[in-house]
Amino acid sequence: MNNFTKLLFCGILLLTGCATNRVSVTYYSDPPGATLYEGQRAVGYTPFTLMYNILPEAKNAQSLKVQGAKVVWASGVSTSVDHLILDRGKGSNFHFTLSRPDVPGRELDAKFALQLERNRILQQQAQAQRDQAFWQMYNSMLNQYRQTYVPTYTPTSKSFNCTSRQVGSYVYTDCY
Repeated sequence: MNNFTKLLFCGILLLTGCATNRVSVTYYSDPPGATLYEGQRAVGYTPFTLMYNILPEAKNAQSLKVQGAKVVWASGVSTSVDHLILDRGKGSNFHFTLSRPDVPGRELDAKFALQLERNRILQQQAQAQRDQAFWQMYNSMLNQYRQTYVPTYTPTSKSFNCTSRQVGSYVYTDCY
């Protein structure tokens, strides 16, 4: 087995070993854009992915119990799940949707979700403009450098004369 194959094999083992120590749960809400809480801490807007570490004693278990989550929509309506039971036979990436209770305020929550999506699109556009400005500046500086660069090395047409001689099992070369 050559060195590249060994390195690739070790990398795959390392990655698969890391993957078995964690599971992810992506929380969705209907409508989207509810604030997701992990315990008492707000972590972001749905959809949002939380990573859970698998304790060593639960590493070989078929199912895994993880802490649940709570979502609160812009209207103040909330719902939660105390815990989730994850079937490890189905992989390490899970999805869970929390549905909004059927009470007044759904239109407000839908408008808020739409505004979050607009904000996300505006952030992507702003990042694309920053990236474009960076590359324009980079290319401008590169062109300026190319126009002002004067090579300090000028090749000479001087020729060399070399002679080689063998002494035992060694070859010596002299150039002048």
